[in-house]
Amino acid sequence: MSDLPPAHSLGQGISIITLPLPFRSPPSVNVYVIEGATGLTLIDCGLDSPESHEAFLGGMETLGHDPKSINTLVVSHLHPDHVGMSPRLVRDLGLRTVMHHRAVKLVARYNDTQDFRRRTAEVGDRHGVPPSDRPAFVEVGERPSWMPPIDPPDITVDDGDRIEVDQGRNLQVVFTPGHEPSHICLRDSRTGVLFAGDHILPRITPHVGYDEMYDDVLGDFLDSLAKIEKLLVTTTYPAHGVVVEHGSARAEQIILHHERRLEGMIEAIEPLGSTAWMVMERVFRPNLSPMDQRLALRETIAHLEHLRLGNRLRSVEASGAVSYHRP
Repeated sequence: MSDLPPAHSLGQGISIITLPLPFRSPPSVNVYVIEGATGLTLIDCGLDSPESHEAFLGGMETLGHDPKSINTLVVSHLHPDHVGMSPRLVRDLGLRTVMHHRAVKLVARYNDTQDFRRRTAEVGDRHGVPPSDRPAFVEVGERPSWMPPIDPPDITVDDGDRIEVDQGRNLQVVFTPGHEPSHICLRDSRTGVLFAGDHILPRITPHVGYDEMYDDVLGDFLDSLAKIEKLLVTTTYPAHGVVVEHGSARAEQIILHHERRLEGMIEAIEPLGSTAWMVMERVFRPNLSPMDQRLALRETIAHLEHLRLGNRLRSVEASGAVSYHRP
């Protein structure tokens, strides 16, 4: 798919548009258009940047679609590269938005930059960020222009629900929390293909970070992967990268990756205990940027909490700080 134009048909009334992202990795996001007799269904929509919007309109033109023919935007999850352009599209095209019902209460958190700053500082202080690293760690910067506040969805769905895209054709919702609490995949009733969002990616594994609102984020993610594995999915359309030919097999690979990562976390615990920051420094590569440190620390905590809840580690809290110990 990397040698194909950024907008092209995948067959069976499905097309892809690849939109640019201002990141080193991933550099782009895939959005999908499904044709129906009464209009188009769009899956995800990219950031609200001039470059992304221009690429989206150009892609629609290449495909021969009028953007005003889109009547439904289905959002796989509440990350800006998947939902950022939604306010513009709702305003310009009058389309309806569909998200998992969890998104209703999560939209307010998505929109609250000040709360993100507060939560970042609390996680850092609780999990061992050294005083010398704290200023850069907690400085999350201003909210980027490509991440405007969004509105709650017009329609909410749950696991097993079906979103009609054409007469006799629907997208079955597969609830897959982990990478983000409201994440959904969508299975096309006509072709059997899976639109996987960030849940199944071809060459990297999605970030799974500690979330204060949920007890075992990694456990949720592993259960979601097992759900995809049992579906015996083949062709899978991810939000980043090339088509995955065997989605269920890729889910099994990602499960094995995290099992190895969990063992590495246990081995990284020092005899007298370690903070999550100490484990992060031993497990992840050195010289991470502050943003990457924030992601790596939350991913480390998610693994350590999964181990704790499974009685494979124990935690000790003293003066508001947490350390993890082998049983």
